[in-house]
Amino acid sequence: MAHLNFDHAQSKPSGTRAQARAANHVHHAQIMLVAAGMTAMGIVAVAATMMTTLL
Repeated sequence: MAHLNFDHAQSKPSGTRAQARAANHVHHAQIMLVAAGMTAMGIVAVAATMMTTLL
């Protein structure tokens, strides 16, 4: 059975809730960028170590 929501006032998030959700998305994106940066630095460090052992 389908759920029909006729109360449009409750279906829209409030301004504060929307701001909190947006801030959470930004925070999550920042954490993922830090993790990607750390991973890239690790890959470069391993590559540099291998290059020094080959020379």
